Amino acid sequence: MWSDKNDWSVSKVVISDAAVPFVARGGRLFPGQVIATDPGIENGEDVLIVDRKERPVRMLKIYTGQ
Repeated sequence: MWSDKNDWSVSKVVISDAAVPFVARGGRLFPGQVIATDPGIENGEDVLIVDRKERPVRMLKIYTGQ
């Protein structure tokens, strides 16, 4: 889990390099574009989307479709 000095934390999702430009411009994130996630992400949770080098791409609300 990513955390800053203020003890504010947010779950992180790592996406493929090919998905970065689309997601950064507001495109949808699909399961096949996800490389890794922090454990315990729940439906409706706000997460930080990062690239493979852990650079932030954008914040998204995750919906699992379940």
